[in-house]
Amino acid sequence: MNLKKNKMKSLLAVLVLSLVTSACGTPLPSESTGQVPPQVPQENKENKENKEKQPENVAQDMAAEQQEKEILVVVDQEPKPIEGNSFDFFIEQLPAGYSLASMQWKSEKTDIVSTIEQAIKNDREGVPGGNGFYISGNGQFTGFFYKDELKGEKGKLILVFQNEQGNDKTWEKELTLK
Repeated sequence: MNLKKNKMKSLLAVLVLSLVTSACGTPLPSESTGQVPPQVPQENKENKENKEKQPENVAQDMAAEQQEKEILVVVDQEPKPIEGNSFDFFIEQLPAGYSLASMQWKSEKTDIVSTIEQAIKNDREGVPGGNGFYISGNGQFTGFFYKDELKGEKGKLILVFQNEQGNDKTWEKELTLK
């Protein structure tokens, strides 16, 4: 009987706590009308700049913003206790229905492209010529190995994602190889 009372008290406490925390941050009604005052967007410098842009630039910026929201990739260029030069990247978020199709390092001097199959093979057999992408056997790690000659090279890491219909979405980031 005492156990049932304790359970009921605990459930009641959780319910009260849930109600209190869900009410936090809720605007209070206006004292005179009993209604919540409307939120007025404030114009800031960024909004002003966006209004001054040409329509095609605005569309490009919106597409880039949408891409950033759909795809999140983290690049790790910290030195590793392994022989050779490399960086790792981790795909934290990708668009629904899409998967990684290919990876590319592109600079003025170098253009290296690997499919998923090639990157998996590179992990098993070694990266040909010392330059290229790899995906570990269990798919947990992805990265790019490069020779000393490429150190200091500025370029882009380009990741292409594809869905079953063959549509592509591209993510890219400018990097300097360390």
